[in-house]
Amino acid sequence: MSHLSFPDVVKKILQTEKRFAPAAYDFVRRSLDQSLRKFGKNEQPKPSHVRGHQLLEGFRILALQEFGPLAKTVLNEWGIENCAQVGDIVFQLVQHGVLGKSETDRPEDFQEIWTFKEAFVIPFQPSMNSFKKSKACREVAPPPSNRRKRKTGSSSPTKKS
Repeated sequence: MSHLSFPDVVKKILQTEKRFAPAAYDFVRRSLDQSLRKFGKNEQPKPSHVRGHQLLEGFRILALQEFGPLAKTVLNEWGIENCAQVGDIVFQLVQHGVLGKSETDRPEDFQEIWTFKEAFVIPFQPSMNSFKKSKACREVAPPPSNRRKRKTGSSSPTKKS
């Protein structure tokens, strides 16, 4: 592991790598924590390990929890536009000793298992079924009346008694 603090490692990476915002590195690290909670084996005495697709799943879950329908926008603003770029960040952190890797871990483990549109846009779009249901409800409802009903027994201020 690195002798530098995480923020110092990110600063060092940013000296040569300009694609990603500092927040992107922190988010990927927190995604790893999310993945370890979901997929890691806590009974092992050594630190748990997750595979690339598991880390991506933790990344997806955390992004949806924290940013909801704005997840894709926020991630794109940080320079992350696809799964492979999450892998790029992971391997930069591995290279600087912040994260560990097994002998079988490879950047190819982060190939597109889903697109950002599938993960962060489609879940918030209305489904066709809900559209059809709401349309059907509108067809069944009676049209609104344009005429106002007058209260009975009320007197108009312009009428003279």
